Amino acid sequence: MAANTDDIRASVSKDIAALQQEVSRLQKMISAQGAEAYYEVRGRASKAYDEALPRAKNAVAQIRAEGAAAAGAAREHAAATTTALVLAGAVGFLIGYLLSGSSQPQPRHWWR
Repeated sequence: MAANTDDIRASVSKDIAALQQEVSRLQKMISAQGAEAYYEVRGRASKAYDEALPRAKNAVAQIRAEGAAAAGAAREHAAATTTALVLAGAVGFLIGYLLSGSSQPQPRHWWR
């Protein structure tokens, strides 16, 4: 019976060793695939960044130029700019006042 137990232990030990080798092989395979996927995604991201960078720089330059042009026009025509801003503010205030007055519920008194 002791020999039988030793045989079972030896067999289980062999199975465990084989499973450990298989797990090690699978880990190496997954690691290799992960590294390959990482470098592929990294390459795609780098390519997309390189393609988008000149367009982004161009857009920023255009926005700066338009902002400078608008600021220059506002400086040249300060009275017109001030009038337009005051008029826009007054129209906004009037619209807000009309909307707030129309949405007020009728007051209910406690004695009703």
